[in-house]
Amino acid sequence: MTSHSAPGINNLTGILYMVAAIVTMSTMDAAAKWLVHADYSVFQILFVRSLMNVVVLLALLPFMGGLRLIKTNRVFAHGVRGVLGFVAPFCFFSALRSMGLAEATVIFFISPFVMTALSVPFFKEKVGIHRWGAIFVGFCGVLYVVQPTSEVFDPAAFLVLGGSLAYCFLMLSSRWLGSTEATFTIVFYVNFVVMLCGATGSVFYWVPMPVADVGVAAIVAFLSLIGNFFIIKAFTIGEVGVITPFEYTALIWAVLLGIVLFDEIPTSNVWVGSAVIAASGLYMVYRENRKKPAV
Repeated sequence: MTSHSAPGINNLTGILYMVAAIVTMSTMDAAAKWLVHADYSVFQILFVRSLMNVVVLLALLPFMGGLRLIKTNRVFAHGVRGVLGFVAPFCFFSALRSMGLAEATVIFFISPFVMTALSVPFFKEKVGIHRWGAIFVGFCGVLYVVQPTSEVFDPAAFLVLGGSLAYCFLMLSSRWLGSTEATFTIVFYVNFVVMLCGATGSVFYWVPMPVADVGVAAIVAFLSLIGNFFIIKAFTIGEVGVITPFEYTALIWAVLLGIVLFDEIPTSNVWVGSAVIAASGLYMVYRENRKKPAV
């Protein structure tokens, strides 16, 4: 029997939103790397980015539903998620001081495998032998990129791995909050907490920013908001199994932006590791699609 998409599902539009999200977020990472190389602390970068986002969200509040959207009974949950929302980019942006954009992005892509593994203890989901095998192969791909026993090993890889782990818990926490909180509420509080965390560190590392650099920071803020909007739209109107593979286009953009903006040519281990990680992730999506019953 043939399968039909559920009402309201538009996979082609969902794919377009996901591709737009990946381009947007990859460009944001490149702009953040530029600020890091300009010797701004990551505390300051995240503070300025989140401050701008909070201002924009507050300006949009009257048009989105008013003050009820920032009323919540789950303050602690938002606080924890906000800290995770700070740790994930803090680790990733910090690693960009010494790592190439493509290399860091490839290592960060361990997150889909970690989220799949964590779904077992957190949500009692069943992960079969095929997906466990894909997880193992994906880890091997990351290890090949990192090369921990090599003389050229960059300890900053641990920062990327830490950021990826924080990102996993950030995404998993969305399942708890998403059941009772509006998307606007979740986005607002994560930016608000990141702003507070960034402000705490910026007190010690603040450097005056010329207008041009404020403009780059504004680009980072704008792209982060738009990128998150695109991701939410993609998963709202598209089937997860269809649109998820397009997340791996981030590897392509990371390579291209690294070459064009920073003259970073990925080494062979990055190319090979990228292929292994992408193949493992796509296989997990394939297995997930096979489990869906035809209707």
